Amino acid sequence: MITIQENAIFIADAHHHSLYQNTLDSIFKELLESQRRQIFLMGDIFDFLVGYVEQSLKDNQKTLELLEQLSFKHEIYYFEGNHDFLLSTIPYFKNIHCIPLESQPLCCQFNEKEAYLAHGDIFLSWYYKLFTILLRQKFLIKFLNIFSFFLYPRILQYLQNKNQLKNKSKYVKKYHTNDDKMVLSRIENYIKNLTMPSDSYVIEGHFHWGINARFHCVNYIGLPFFACKKNYFVVEYANYCLSLIEKEF
Repeated sequence: MITIQENAIFIADAHHHSLYQNTLDSIFKELLESQRRQIFLMGDIFDFLVGYVEQSLKDNQKTLELLEQLSFKHEIYYFEGNHDFLLSTIPYFKNIHCIPLESQPLCCQFNEKEAYLAHGDIFLSWYYKLFTILLRQKFLIKFLNIFSFFLYPRILQYLQNKNQLKNKSKYVKKYHTNDDKMVLSRIENYIKNLTMPSDSYVIEGHFHWGINARFHCVNYIGLPFFACKKNYFVVEYANYCLSLIEKEF
């Protein structure tokens, strides 16, 4: 079982794309100069990165090369998101621990407590689960690649438009919610699907909430939207509790 170390870094939902949302290169360069530490990339780090879609690798080559350099120095765990998946097939990720959707949540340990880590798009509706399974089929990706000259530019345009929307105040207000019912629903989904000891932690992104909450003796940490706030988190231990301290880049 992986032990989460103090000073580990958590980054979620950067939605980076070198062509229109360049958010990661500077922080990766800065981390190259820091001492060895754990880095947890909690999904949707890239806005579109799929292992068998060569153009998505070419577009983000500079950032992928930086990430590869980081992997020679740091201990990196990269959780698949709904925008970046089939990661283990990517040549730059040979030294990175890639956590596919079917292996999430990943149970980690700290101070004899358990923390369940995931991008966050789990324990949702059955049709969403079916969609994620189909989307990750190698034969489907290769078939779609045949039409990449037509599909790829349109996918990028859609994602670029969506990114612009995300940075508007109305979107941020809507999705950085403090609605206890939504958080409670997430915790109950975890409890329903897992055997979780009392005082466990759930750490996930995807929903862009940026909140801490506690229900049913479970501590929930919903990571914020890095692409908008440019904030990451550093692990600190205090009184046998795990705290994620927000740092602005």
